[in-house]
Amino acid sequence: MAADDPGEVERALTRVLASGGFRKCAQLSRFLRFAVTQALAGERGAAKETLIGVEIFGRRPDYDPGADPVVRVEARRLRHKLAEYYETEGREDPLRIELPKGGYLPLFAARRSNPPARTIAVLPFADRSAARVLQALSDGLTVQLIARLAALGTLRLVSSTSVFRYKDRSEDPRRIGAELNAEWILEGSLRKAGRKYRCDTQLIASSDGLHLWAGSFDCGRRDAFAVEEAFGARITEGVSAALAALR
Repeated sequence: MAADDPGEVERALTRVLASGGFRKCAQLSRFLRFAVTQALAGERGAAKETLIGVEIFGRRPDYDPGADPVVRVEARRLRHKLAEYYETEGREDPLRIELPKGGYLPLFAARRSNPPARTIAVLPFADRSAARVLQALSDGLTVQLIARLAALGTLRLVSSTSVFRYKDRSEDPRRIGAELNAEWILEGSLRKAGRKYRCDTQLIASSDGLHLWAGSFDCGRRDAFAVEEAFGARITEGVSAALAALR
């Protein structure tokens, strides 16, 4: 869709003016229609404040915007009203009408469709310590990673209830991905040597089992929660960067 197509713009304007917020604001509706008409007529730069004051707000021909800021005040109201409309009734509109700050000629922008969120399954991290003393830390890191990655807002995370069914099970990531309907599988393990913890992790495409990203991190902190936080932050950073590079 061409954002500057007069027919599309007119339809977009009709939708806005028919909305509940604008039906109750006759003067702002006239202001918006006037601004859109000026833009479609090929005006460039900022529409003159004096002209708007006279044509829309009934000011005298010798209207002085410096002494009477009605146009600037109402332009702010119009921007707010448009933003409110596109956050509610018009959130699915294919074309948006925007009034830039500092100007009175609108811009027309096609609505951007958000790419579908990628689905990732964080499998329970394995405890590779000799005496298997890292079970609680492994489980805590798994749960924390699910929460951290979900908080990014760009990924869909398989629930902990679903992924913990695979704890201590060695299965093909492609099969797990199919069962969980996950595009990506994040798996890893924890080890400990003396006072040092090591975390090895990899992000795998469930479609073909190939690795997109892998990381190996060390942490010398003693407190288990501090270790969990340190590994969680670094893994989240690595995963988000690797997936962002695909877009």
